[in-house]
Amino acid sequence: MTSTNALRQPLAAATLDADFARAMELQLAGRLDLAEQIYRAILQAEPQHAAANHCLGMLHVHARRPAEGLPHLIVALEAKPEMFAYWLGLLEALTLAGQLDTARNTLAIGRQHGLAGAAVEDFASRLQAKLEHAAAVQTPASVPQPAERAETARPVTARPVTARPAKAPKTPRPGRRIEELSLRKQESALQALVQKRNFGAAFELARAMVERFPKSGFAWKIVGAFPPMNDNYDEAIVALQTAVRLLPRDAEAHVNLGFTLAKAKRFPEAEFHLHKALEIEPGFAAAHYRLAVAYEFQGRFAESEASLRRGIALRSGYIAGDDEISYSHLLFLISHNPLIDADTLFAEHCRYGEYFEERVRNSWPTHTNVRDPERCLKVGFVSGDLCRHAVASFVEPIITQLKDRPDLELHAYYTKPSHDDVSQRLLANFKTWNVVCPLSDLELANVITKDGIDILIDLSGHTAHNRLPAFARKPAPIQASWIGYPGTTGLRAMDYFLGDPHFLPPGEFDRHFTEKLVYLPAQAPFQPHQNAPPVSPLPALAAGRVTFGSFNRLGKINDTTVDLWSRLLHELPEARMLIAGIEPASEHGKLLAQFAARGIGAERLAIHERCGMDSYLALYHQVDLCLDTYPYNGGTTSIHGVWMGVPTLTIAGSTPAARAGAAILSQVGLEGFTAADTAEFVAQGVHWAGHLDALAEVRQGLRRRLQDSPSRRADIIALALAAALRRMWRRWCAGLPAESFDLSASNLTD
Repeated sequence: MTSTNALRQPLAAATLDADFARAMELQLAGRLDLAEQIYRAILQAEPQHAAANHCLGMLHVHARRPAEGLPHLIVALEAKPEMFAYWLGLLEALTLAGQLDTARNTLAIGRQHGLAGAAVEDFASRLQAKLEHAAAVQTPASVPQPAERAETARPVTARPVTARPAKAPKTPRPGRRIEELSLRKQESALQALVQKRNFGAAFELARAMVERFPKSGFAWKIVGAFPPMNDNYDEAIVALQTAVRLLPRDAEAHVNLGFTLAKAKRFPEAEFHLHKALEIEPGFAAAHYRLAVAYEFQGRFAESEASLRRGIALRSGYIAGDDEISYSHLLFLISHNPLIDADTLFAEHCRYGEYFEERVRNSWPTHTNVRDPERCLKVGFVSGDLCRHAVASFVEPIITQLKDRPDLELHAYYTKPSHDDVSQRLLANFKTWNVVCPLSDLELANVITKDGIDILIDLSGHTAHNRLPAFARKPAPIQASWIGYPGTTGLRAMDYFLGDPHFLPPGEFDRHFTEKLVYLPAQAPFQPHQNAPPVSPLPALAAGRVTFGSFNRLGKINDTTVDLWSRLLHELPEARMLIAGIEPASEHGKLLAQFAARGIGAERLAIHERCGMDSYLALYHQVDLCLDTYPYNGGTTSIHGVWMGVPTLTIAGSTPAARAGAAILSQVGLEGFTAADTAEFVAQGVHWAGHLDALAEVRQGLRRRLQDSPSRRADIIALALAAALRRMWRRWCAGLPAESFDLSASNLTD
């Protein structure tokens, strides 16, 4: 039976613990509706599941519906009375529900079971104050006042952690010994959860532990390690500062704190703690990896690359997958480096592939998939971008075309811990939607093989949330990479790369891919924003001067790119430039300084932060011609520019990443905006600035050109993709190796 929502119907092969971990990750990400669905599904299978009952009950408490949560909290406590967090959750719910006498009696029973500690005493004090207030004003305990609701709506298990926890009351020496034994047992259990990647349960246990054992540096370290909601890092920083204070010689605690400070843009503090970690443990690769990210956030790309290389040479990451993720990060970063030529870049990717495949190649499974060339194929898609992300906007039109085909069965393996409205919409297109972020690479590969996937498609390449090390284990007989990354994966286990002849002209890039190249009519379809404004007249005709523009992320705007743009601006002294999508605002000054060092004054530049789609597209009304970045070209931004009538002046480089701009222009017949080198780039910019009528004519016809191109024909691309998958499969069934082939101009029919 087809499942349209695997969040409501978890995979039969998944354990309840895995489902619970998934629900906790959704809850931490703020997706309470999805988390509640999974908790209820768990309770249908196991009504007495303690953790699911507790979490579901606390969801109701957070929503100020304590009466609905009480039955679940009671079941949880009865199942595991040794869990102090369950006692505290129930006590807070009773108080919030106005059942103060019941809360007092429950507290007394809890103390008989050993309930003690700072959090308990804090609750007892608050409860006593409420009882005295209720008696003084003769207010029935069943009717809490607004002030009480505001106070008790913050359960102990969900309250912000504090850097200065209150001291626990003194206990007799035998009791202290029991507490110490209990702490060691709890820390051992917490360590086991982390090692099993059961992060949701680990976070829950750690939060309970810091209340009962406020001097457990390990528990504080785990609490602070979890990503905060809404990018509010204050709680995590306080927790990690507490961990560092309690564990001053713990390199991992310093790394966690430094990395979190870097994400909060507190760079001097971040670098202090990351360097402190290396002082404590010089061979700690994770410190180099996180220091690289801190440098990258500041635009210090050479230092970031050097730190990544030092960490990779050590290869001692402390998180499962740390080395793999950081190696991909290095490849992504050097793809932006203008000093790295195409052959060197390819060699670096091949080294990645050899490192991760050499260890597992001998254990590749013997695939038992039925070799029927015409049967229905099980196709898996692995990605962390099946959410509000550019990749999803390209994939969705294809998936919706393929989902009802009788010869294909689609399965998603989602590698990101959080969902959004796009994820909700996308999951209905797959037979199963598998949240696999908690799984190790080996576990993920085993799940894919067990699911009997025939063709497995990577949508990430070396970008965030990729699972290429799982692909290295060859879990499916045929594997392909598509859309997410402009270049090879470097894996011999990856059979195909899906592109188009505009992006990768046949014969020019074959030697820079470990995969065989498959050519579609377009690599992916483009969906314009539904509220995109109409194309405006060329602004230069009214302004009397040209305005160039860039909408690329800051990481693409390197010194080479600023040099390139500055040369053109010097040739056209009256020209201006609009640079959008630059955040935070603190980066604006740095960018202005880069131009100032090249003789371009701030009065010629307009810098805008990121904004919503409507405002973003409206900015194109101020731009006559976009300037591309080099060597990592714009992609989605450039095609949005075409839709708004604004072409992009680009240099076609020798690496795949430097071909994206040329590919977009070629799709719409604008090869005249593609330069071979810097001199031609400047010459073309000067040419178009002097031929505004011709540029205005291009502007008015550009949306129609794109509308008529293969990029707007999701149906044709979907047919080509289905035909490509079938051709791959037939070759495998015949025992033939992968081969490159071209379906870009085929007369495809269903």
